[in-house]
Amino acid sequence: MSDTAVDVRQRIRGLLVELFGTDRFVGGVADDVSLREAGVSSTALVSLLVAMEDTFGFEWDDEVRPEVLRSIDSLAGYVVALRN
Repeated sequence: MSDTAVDVRQRIRGLLVELFGTDRFVGGVADDVSLREAGVSSTALVSLLVAMEDTFGFEWDDEVRPEVLRSIDSLAGYVVALRN
């Protein structure tokens, strides 16, 4: 069964809550907003990417385009494309 973008976005939000320890920050970040501009540090972004590998069962390609890592939407789109 393939994940929908909605399912993947919800799981990414759950990982962000685990990383930040609160839903207050994550709940205020729109799906299409830059995570870096929203205040996600580069260290936290790396932690999110590692958690996504574990959760979704893939490894990030060294050649992944930077815009893929921009927002919850772009991250979810990447995961959905990998799984379909």
